[in-house]
Amino acid sequence: MAKTARPLIFICHSSRDKAFVRSLAQRLSRDGVDVWIDHLEIRIGDSIHDKINEGLSKSDFLVVVLTQSSVKSRWVREELNSASSLEKLANKGVFILPILLERCDVPPLLLDRRYANFLEDEGSAYQELLDAISHHFKSKHPDVDVAPLRQPEAIEAYGVVVNQVVLNTDIMAALPPRAFEILVAGMFESMGFTVQLTPVTRDGGFDVIVFKSPAPGLSPLKTIVECKRFTPPKKVGVETVRQLFGVMHAVNAAQGIIVTTSYFTKEAEYFTSMCAIDLIDRDKLQQMLKKISRSTWEDIMNRYRGR
Repeated sequence: MAKTARPLIFICHSSRDKAFVRSLAQRLSRDGVDVWIDHLEIRIGDSIHDKINEGLSKSDFLVVVLTQSSVKSRWVREELNSASSLEKLANKGVFILPILLERCDVPPLLLDRRYANFLEDEGSAYQELLDAISHHFKSKHPDVDVAPLRQPEAIEAYGVVVNQVVLNTDIMAALPPRAFEILVAGMFESMGFTVQLTPVTRDGGFDVIVFKSPAPGLSPLKTIVECKRFTPPKKVGVETVRQLFGVMHAVNAAQGIIVTTSYFTKEAEYFTSMCAIDLIDRDKLQQMLKKISRSTWEDIMNRYRGR
């Protein structure tokens, strides 16, 4: 019987991006990928150069996190150069997998590489990263049984996904965009709102429309909802709030809501204190989801299949 193997990833990053890297490592490990991170592998007294070279030599891929801090880091440059040499000289095939976390000057070594764009769409970028790891690892090990990498396909397994996300909001950030929008729409429907999903394309600056009458006999109020799948430390900024505020007036909505799997900046929170926009961060979202019974979720999600 062939041996089952798991990919090993070396994560190259700046120490200032440690919170994001820790979260990414947890998600990768949960989804079938082993991870090498310097602050976990290098102990007091170890030679940093020797341990890094050892980690690179036994890894299947190097994931480099591109931020304004990392592209200026001497350690990141050295690790990237070593990885490039391994890729060329050790017949490792595709070895370097860049991910963009912040707008920055991409190193010349990576200018012709496609990167996973965590800046624009974190959920899709993470899925794309898993796909790349799986594809390239299988091509390198055709005679080995590769452990399947778990990818959160939300529409097919809503009951399972919902049960997982109420315990771990990082899973929500990894959902495909439409899946997270449907999750949010289902949550509002369970709260007694009449819900409309906007089209997959041309959403007009919001993802969900909800209606609810403030009192019996009164016309329902229109509320537009924007969904943002971010992973801390990345936060939703005031620009997103201002944009939704403008859209509210354009579509004659009485209220706006922004739902995120992360948190909001202080500027965003201050802006909403002066307008009819509510903010739902990852902690509040998790609390709201926990109040919904599994049977209610299954009933709601069955109606959303295929949307």
